[in-house]
Amino acid sequence: MRNKTTFLILISFLLSISACRKNTHFISDKQYRHKVEFQFEQQKKLAKNRSVELFKVFDQSISVTEKEALQFLFAFMPLSDLADYNGDFYLKNVSTSLMARDSMSWGKTIPEDIFRHFVLPIRVNNENLDSARWVFFNELKGRVRKMSMKDAVLEVNHWCHEKVTYRGTDIRTSSPLATVKTAFGRCGEESTFTVAALRSVAIPSRQCYTPRWAHCDDNHAWVEVWIDGKWHFIGACEPEAETDLAWFTGPAKRAMLVNTNVFGDYQGPEDVLIKDPRYTKINILPNYTSTKRIWVKVVDNRNKPMDSAKVEFSLYNYAEFYPLTSSFTDKTGKCSFLTGYGDLMVWAAKDAFTGHKKITVKSTDTTIVEILRQPEKYQETESFDLVPPPVIPDDHKINDSLREVNSKKLVFEDRIRSHYEETFFDSSKTMRLAKNLCLNGDTLWNVLRKSRGNWRDLVRFITEVPESGKKWIFPLLNNISDKDLRDASPSVLSDNLENSSPKTNLTSDKNIFNQYVLSPRIDNEFLSPYKEYFLKIFDADFIKDSRKDIKIITDWIRSNIVINNEANYGKAPITPIGVYELKVSDTHSRDILFVAVCRSIGIPARLEPATKIPQYYSNSSWADVRFDNPSMKANLSKGTLILTNNPENKIRPEYYTHFTIEKLTDGFYRSLDYETDPVMQSFPAKADLTPGSYMMVTGNRMTGGTVLVNLTWFNVEPGITKTLDIKLRKELVNPPVLGTIDIGKDLGKLFSGTSSEINTGKGLLLAWIEPDKEPTKHFIADLVNKKEEFKNWKGKILLLFKNENEKNTFVLLNSRNLPSSSLYMTTSSQSLAEFMLTLKMKSVTQLPFVSYINAKGEILYYSEGYNIGLGDDLIKFIR
Repeated sequence: MRNKTTFLILISFLLSISACRKNTHFISDKQYRHKVEFQFEQQKKLAKNRSVELFKVFDQSISVTEKEALQFLFAFMPLSDLADYNGDFYLKNVSTSLMARDSMSWGKTIPEDIFRHFVLPIRVNNENLDSARWVFFNELKGRVRKMSMKDAVLEVNHWCHEKVTYRGTDIRTSSPLATVKTAFGRCGEESTFTVAALRSVAIPSRQCYTPRWAHCDDNHAWVEVWIDGKWHFIGACEPEAETDLAWFTGPAKRAMLVNTNVFGDYQGPEDVLIKDPRYTKINILPNYTSTKRIWVKVVDNRNKPMDSAKVEFSLYNYAEFYPLTSSFTDKTGKCSFLTGYGDLMVWAAKDAFTGHKKITVKSTDTTIVEILRQPEKYQETESFDLVPPPVIPDDHKINDSLREVNSKKLVFEDRIRSHYEETFFDSSKTMRLAKNLCLNGDTLWNVLRKSRGNWRDLVRFITEVPESGKKWIFPLLNNISDKDLRDASPSVLSDNLENSSPKTNLTSDKNIFNQYVLSPRIDNEFLSPYKEYFLKIFDADFIKDSRKDIKIITDWIRSNIVINNEANYGKAPITPIGVYELKVSDTHSRDILFVAVCRSIGIPARLEPATKIPQYYSNSSWADVRFDNPSMKANLSKGTLILTNNPENKIRPEYYTHFTIEKLTDGFYRSLDYETDPVMQSFPAKADLTPGSYMMVTGNRMTGGTVLVNLTWFNVEPGITKTLDIKLRKELVNPPVLGTIDIGKDLGKLFSGTSSEINTGKGLLLAWIEPDKEPTKHFIADLVNKKEEFKNWKGKILLLFKNENEKNTFVLLNSRNLPSSSLYMTTSSQSLAEFMLTLKMKSVTQLPFVSYINAKGEILYYSEGYNIGLGDDLIKFIR
């Protein structure tokens, strides 16, 4: 009887909600509602070629609330979302979001505009959209429904930590469900996943980015949550006992910008960086540190203010000047930027002229930038130092008992995730499968090991391949990324294997065929099946003629695809079929379409790695395709740049670490992407470049973050060879000695190891760690990423643990990936205290505690907690 009564109450509750929604406006502000309706009509015109797929959903019987919520999504979504998804998908997301709001105790307390901009939107970054909204809601609703809003935030983050931990990955952002399947992700993926989880239970949240740190070559993303009227921050998948507490709290105080993209026409109180018809980019740096507004005045050679000059406020990072934000000057020649207290480079351009100036924010109110130079006539060098904001102590303390409870939860959640990872396909099963299918076991294991939670889909694909196609399994799988192995569907893989016949291929080079015809991977797009589709869409004559003359394809694309870069503001590439159906695209997605069509009909094609110019393979060489300048010759005569490594450099300079080559494009210098290109892996390096104006940036980052910069401007002319010498500026001051210790004698006594193990005569890296804590995980990731550098050093890395159980568990899970010079020992708090006396320190406040001791026993460096760029700092001291 009780169950029946409960059921009737539930039904009554749901019916009352439904009746309430039926006539309730989702947007109560009439003026704003009219603005949304206008923008919705504009989007309908833009997406007219997919009108049925997108807008037929409004023919269904839906409530006023659902209708207006749907209109809001459609009004402001980017091109990628209009092209690649259907109306029913968006309606289900809307219905789930409204259900979550009605189900949660805090739902009624969320202001309309906060819910509209920070709960309802599905897209967080440039990820592929999936069914996470209702999948996560169904899993989380019972877990958090009876909690306070704050406790629910903390609990959702703990749930996220159960599912996902940190590990670096490539630039493509995986979808929330794909990240769960993989069980790890970089910070951008962790924060995308965490925002998706929080929004699924009606908790307003937003992904926050510092696009580049000022004090190290890196960036970071995390999450802000709206709790009872105020925004707070959390580390995504890195739960703490409280909000506004994370390992990056200190680094965030040194940031020059923290920003977030807000879906739609947002009218909140934050500083606005970009106001676009579809989205609003806001500056939330004041939530983390002290800020100052600086002004730039742009003048010409007569000192006259220049109206509508474009200004970029840029930060040195990864050996390039990254534009934190851009703006246009007003009639007085001025524009401004709210930022932190470090150094910036300001670049300005208008028409054929450019100018730049380094500024120190603390001592600058208004700076004048003269646009005087025609870049092709400007060839010289310039040197200066760039200093980041100072270190600001983090005084946020947490109760020890709360910290201990949280630590125990983290350990338990790590076990849950580990149990899930134990379900992945193992090597013994792989060998049996390989034997049954007559495939190479080691090669198959290499693929299935990387696939992680996607192993079922890969096994399904492999086992369904007919005998005639088995020889193409590994050429296909070996030419997609590791991330593709973790989220590619059988339909994508089958489409490419079945519709990529070598018989119709225009090259006899196997490597060219495997990489640029057979493979579906083009750039950073989400993989989707397209080859069978295009082989059916385009008739036999089109295919036959295109294989003889590439102009058939390029003319078709120019005639049929409208370019609208502003509308795809999210930068998520549109799938090739999405571009074909919508007939509207950004330039990047159009170029991906070109490559996809070429590969579908057997023409090898790619986006050139450094410039991203679309190319096709013809007569044993790559030919450029210039959609935006068709009169330009496909194989424009190029110049040659030769780079030499100055013998005074103690290291081999690395691209995107110590130097970049930047080409002048639309008034600003943009880096050529040679990060993984073998062209820049050894010296002398030789690169063939399109004629134009260039700049070489070199930088040597010091401990603390200051960079010693040198700029060299040069021109590239057709058929001419230009030679430049890379010489890194040196720091003239030796680091201070913080203390001394006898590595063999004293350390051998303090720790459970022999002096011969520890003392190799090359120095020692000492680290007390907490393996279950996020700061340690980030430090370990640095050791893995710098594995080769530490190997070349030949010194020892001593990792210290509080007990044998902690040590043994860590070694089992991590030792394979760490430098071979690593040693694992236990220590006591007393031994730690004795070492601290050497540094004249009373105690360690945060782990990991990392110290570098050179071969003489001089302690030259130590750090507490995780500092971004820690691995780079250690390598610098070692060198």
